[in-house]
Amino acid sequence: MRRVSNPYRGKPMSSQGMNVLKNLVSQKLSSIESKGRLRRLRPLHPRSGDWLDLTHNDYLSFRYDKDFQSTAHKASAEWPMGAGASRLLGGEHLVYEKLEAAFSCWKNCESSLYFASGYAANEALMTVLALPEAEFFSDSLNHASLIDGLRLARLDKGQKHIFPHNDVEALRDKLSKSQSSLKIVVTESLFSMDGDEAPLIELSALCREFKALLIVDEAHALGVYGKRGSGLIEARGLDHDEIISINPCGKAMAAAGAFISGPAWLRQYLINTGRSFIYSTGASPWIAAGMLATLPLIEAATDRRQKLFAMSERLRHDLQDLGFSIGTSSTHIIPLLLGSEEKSLHVEQELLGRHILARAIRPPTVPEGECRLRLSLHAGLDHLEPLLKALKEIG
Repeated sequence: MRRVSNPYRGKPMSSQGMNVLKNLVSQKLSSIESKGRLRRLRPLHPRSGDWLDLTHNDYLSFRYDKDFQSTAHKASAEWPMGAGASRLLGGEHLVYEKLEAAFSCWKNCESSLYFASGYAANEALMTVLALPEAEFFSDSLNHASLIDGLRLARLDKGQKHIFPHNDVEALRDKLSKSQSSLKIVVTESLFSMDGDEAPLIELSALCREFKALLIVDEAHALGVYGKRGSGLIEARGLDHDEIISINPCGKAMAAAGAFISGPAWLRQYLINTGRSFIYSTGASPWIAAGMLATLPLIEAATDRRQKLFAMSERLRHDLQDLGFSIGTSSTHIIPLLLGSEEKSLHVEQELLGRHILARAIRPPTVPEGECRLRLSLHAGLDHLEPLLKALKEIG
């Protein structure tokens, strides 16, 4: 695609207010840059064959699969690209209803509601459940969208508790001290920066013991785990009647948007009180139709899942044999823990020079001193020897 020059770029601003804002923003950006943390968008073109891409979350490698894309495109042809309005104001297309029904069957739950993004879904769910009777217990490493959802909920100080990552006993202690009639435990099923699983079986048992509700974000497990690929809730044999799940579709599903899945009354409640649902234009009907058509392909992708599992296990062992720390990862997301920002950026650049894409993860995404390279594996990878060879050379 040809780059388009912008005739307004660099044009002097006449507004005094705009100039004041520019100066304030420039100070903020300079502060970020002085710490070596200024982020920029970097277009990548790694599909030329000789690149090893370990950056994206297309875990089943369907994003560029010709059969997958052909199926999606054919199904999308009869639908408009844009919803045209909020789903409550004329933007409700029949394809949403069909997709939500099919997704609910796949997740083995009563009902689902489709949002334009995972961020919007998490924001809506946290805020609508923030009733006066509610008390939230959130894992310390939960995604920013869950954290922001709880912030936007305007909870009183005693309504929100953060428990140490995956620490069931610490959570037990906090639950035992709660007098709230509505206790809500919030976790991801697979954590995106550490590559470890939540102890869902133990969390589910704990929630039953304390009559608490369990909410699980399946962003990085959806499509990958379970016999039918519907996530770690399925893989661990848990009953969805006791769990509300958030299911973002921009990763292994190779699509966009997100579902909140649970009982039918929750769906109705979200439609009527979820501000990010009510006041947003509906998700693209194109994408909804494409996802409806390709859902059977995701469910049937057993070979891709098995390949991903085998590759992930082998790489974890190989990295440890080389002396690298990968923390508690047990999945297809493998953090190469390097400690400092300087070392993480150095290794990132050295790998880039060898046509290997792996992103350095730095504060504020991870805590100080816990910088890493995030290695995100996917079923389209055929060999990882170049990565191992490069890491040996870099040291």
